[in-house]
Amino acid sequence: MSLILPGVEIQVVKEIITGQLNPSGVLGLVGITENKLDGTPPEPGRASSFKEFKGLFGKSVDQTVPEAKQAFQNGVDEIVMIPVIGSTLNPASAELKGKSGETVFKLTARAPGVWGNRINIKIEPKKDDTGKRSMCKVILKTPNAVEVFNNLNLDPEHERFFCTVINRESELVKARSPKSSGKTGKNKKGSDKKTDDSGSEGLSGSKEMPVEVDTALTGGTTATLKDYENAIAKLESEEDVDIVVASIEDHSDISMVKKVHATIESHCKVMSENCMNRIGFGTVPPSSQFEDVQAEVAHITKQTLTMNSDRFVLVAPYGYIGAVAGLIGNLQVHESPTFKSLSGIGAFNHKYSPSNLKELLKANILAIEAKKGKGIIIEKGIATSGEQISVTRVADRAVRGTKLIGDQFIGTLNSITGRNALREKCIEFFLQMEKDGAIVPNADGSEPSHKVDVYATDDDISKGIVRLDIAVRPVRAIDYIYGTILVRA
Repeated sequence: MSLILPGVEIQVVKEIITGQLNPSGVLGLVGITENKLDGTPPEPGRASSFKEFKGLFGKSVDQTVPEAKQAFQNGVDEIVMIPVIGSTLNPASAELKGKSGETVFKLTARAPGVWGNRINIKIEPKKDDTGKRSMCKVILKTPNAVEVFNNLNLDPEHERFFCTVINRESELVKARSPKSSGKTGKNKKGSDKKTDDSGSEGLSGSKEMPVEVDTALTGGTTATLKDYENAIAKLESEEDVDIVVASIEDHSDISMVKKVHATIESHCKVMSENCMNRIGFGTVPPSSQFEDVQAEVAHITKQTLTMNSDRFVLVAPYGYIGAVAGLIGNLQVHESPTFKSLSGIGAFNHKYSPSNLKELLKANILAIEAKKGKGIIIEKGIATSGEQISVTRVADRAVRGTKLIGDQFIGTLNSITGRNALREKCIEFFLQMEKDGAIVPNADGSEPSHKVDVYATDDDISKGIVRLDIAVRPVRAIDYIYGTILVRA
């Protein structure tokens, strides 16, 4: 509005303020979890602690997605969990029979998958105070867990009723009686009660105690490659994820595992091209699949011939991928994981010889070893291309920051003033990265840590284009020290 009477007109123009970048180190995890209480498939979710994670995805996550606990133990702030869902997924189970051959109870693994086939069940009948065999002891074992339940009773109204105790306390299995399905029973007072999930109501109680048995659950089947691919694809909508891991429970099919890893690498590459930069992690097969360490190392070193990427990290030996991903997620983007110690690992029985380690490092494998005085460490933090993980993460941070700033200036760059403002905001961002130690000048200080140029030609302006050229120099980890000692006479 133009003034008519003499006076002052003041227009207030607010400075463009860019938002805060999402924190780095958000882990996107795909794997098999339990169904919900109503039997429907699990849904994606987020957790900031292992307790919260367990509450969302079930008691059995220690067995089905052990990477989650390892990641939290090593400091990752948040996990975005995408459950793997598929028609081929079935839980392992076992029927417990009485002397008559009738099934008295059925135990089912809490989550589907072949992991349940490794659950061993031992039933030991016990006598009560009257001498009647109305109680039993149940021992459940897996390669890394043991559960013992004493004095389980056949009476559904008893506080130690078989199904009630197992369903309340076991992290491995659920129990039910075939007599409970869809039926209504009477409690001791004669009131009607419907059967609940625990199997503790609606039962007249089994007339038989399960016979003594020592066996394993059977029938558990795992997911297909397509199921894992579908789960990984769901991470595309999670913009803040910058680390991706697939918890593959069955490594017996090496070909399928390699295809899942290739899917992760491809996903990370595509998302990085869309300014949602991320790095994927995979692990080598278990040592039990090889005759000896030499055969294992020979197999591992061939993997990076076809998987050479800044966007993928292959961890050796098997079983520690969650700890590695959690540690890297906890580090600042410019901090190298080389020689950093891993936490939460109770036992480390896999020892590579120095020659084995050299072969793994030459093949660009992220190897883990136990080092005296340091604990269990990452030997060298590299991707399968040989690039340092920290360098890629710094570059990714620069991309995400530039994207965040650029989004705020769209529609304001049709003048030199607007373009200069964009340049100043970018310089401000990179100066902060320099103060944080993420980017540095060259060795002699003759070149700066970053350069920023914003420009547009007349042809660009006619097409609505502004060009932003940026150069950054990420800090690199110093992994080697060469010393010279002069011995004087």
